[in-house]
Amino acid sequence: MHIRRSEKMLSWAVLAALVLVVLIPLSWAVFTSLKSEASVMAYPPTFFPTEPSLSAYKAVFRNETFGSDLFNSVLYAVGAVALAVLLSAPAGYAASRFEFRGKRTVMLLILSTSMIPGVALLVPTYFLLDALGLLNNAAVIIVVQAARLVPQTVWFMQNFVDAVPRELDEATQVDGANHWQTFTKVILPLVRPGIAASAVIGMVTTWNDYITVAAFAPEVAHRTLQVALVNQVFDSIGITWSYVMAYAVVSSLPIVAIFVLAQRWFISGLTAGAVKG
Repeated sequence: MHIRRSEKMLSWAVLAALVLVVLIPLSWAVFTSLKSEASVMAYPPTFFPTEPSLSAYKAVFRNETFGSDLFNSVLYAVGAVALAVLLSAPAGYAASRFEFRGKRTVMLLILSTSMIPGVALLVPTYFLLDALGLLNNAAVIIVVQAARLVPQTVWFMQNFVDAVPRELDEATQVDGANHWQTFTKVILPLVRPGIAASAVIGMVTTWNDYITVAAFAPEVAHRTLQVALVNQVFDSIGITWSYVMAYAVVSSLPIVAIFVLAQRWFISGLTAGAVKG
């Protein structure tokens, strides 16, 4: 009993330390965004703002490109995730239910494509898109980002479908349903938590993707919040840290809101593939 209590206390201590490691930088960013620039540059630095102000947030929302940057971020993230799930869900079902020669090799090949660093493909992809005149094309950005999500999403969907008893497939096929009807009418409703989990992971990955948009959509009209945020750091006039922190907080809020709203589905989706039958 004493050992269990000690283990529990140790677990809580480790979790508390991890929470602090995450929360302290986030808190510093939020508090910095509420300070005046004079307070930010004051020495010695202070953690809490002495006179909190929303002026930095007002400046963010008044930025003339903020609306288009936000729209592009949402467009690329939602489009890429939707395309990845649309392709991966049927592929995961096929990988789970169908047996064919070389299946394991094919699945390992699909997974191996996700292990290639995106930076390694950056230059050849750029020259290809430039030669085809496809730079600054929203559809191309969505396809490129979806292509990076599909390999892992296929594997996730296979595990989620594996957790659904095959007896359900057999029962629907006895009633005259084909594989597509079984997939859409039976399997998809049962793996919705898995789809939600994959979608949340994909949204976080795509929303925070800087290099793809910066390289393949260099025009200001096609950039995202993340690209605009990095550009603030390299501004020739200088860095206004309260504004940069406010911009970072605002650009993070949509993805945080999505995670909070989908938290129940996300957690159940991550555990769904671990239990079969």
